[in-house]
Amino acid sequence: MSGQLDSGDVARWRRDWNAMMHHYQPGRDDLLVAIVAAVEELHGRAPERVLDIGGGPGATAEVMLRRWPDADVTVLDIDPVLLALAEVALPQVRAVRGDLGSAQWLTSTDGPYDVVLALMTVHYLSEDRVRDWYAEVRQLLRPGGVLLVADVMRDPATEVVRRSATGPDPWTVWWRALADVPPMASMLRARAAALTGLGSAEFVAPVDWHRRTAQRAGLTDARLLLQRAEHALMAFHRPVERR
Repeated sequence: MSGQLDSGDVARWRRDWNAMMHHYQPGRDDLLVAIVAAVEELHGRAPERVLDIGGGPGATAEVMLRRWPDADVTVLDIDPVLLALAEVALPQVRAVRGDLGSAQWLTSTDGPYDVVLALMTVHYLSEDRVRDWYAEVRQLLRPGGVLLVADVMRDPATEVVRRSATGPDPWTVWWRALADVPPMASMLRARAAALTGLGSAEFVAPVDWHRRTAQRAGLTDARLLLQRAEHALMAFHRPVERR
């Protein structure tokens, strides 16, 4: 289906997607810079294999490839429309479907990886699934590999004061624009079927919760790399087993 899409349209849709992500993720450019710097510092060299979990249309994967053009990058997402955009824009990337709602997503991943990324993804899962997910990611990392998690990280009891929304919701606007494009019709139907019954758990927990949970899953060297308001970026290692 992705072969039916015009590359110029795909470039525009991905550009608009990136603008939308800046709306929902303040400081996104600083975040991506911090991710690249952290990988090179913690891994010690350019990664050979990278897995971008919840990578959507490949906006983050594209940044990784610009920095590490020889890397083998896989984008995993549940959304067939977003993966189709990634396939057209980044033919060198492997785009695979996976549902993080159960451990079955591991069957699509073809690990191990030097680096695993999860940007604005874990909040979709329940607390119990996030606990399991950390242990599952450990299985995918090579010894010495790095996991980077960026998401909302705050005490769920903390009251968050949000500005009143003005104008249409960018998410709704973006998807409505795609619905007006004939080649997208069948993909959008496939998306509706794939996402039926799914929703976001809107799970939030503070940095210390993620640190403790990852450590219990066997990940070490937890670091808080960046924090802006209620958003944070953390890094973890799979330790090298010593004989």
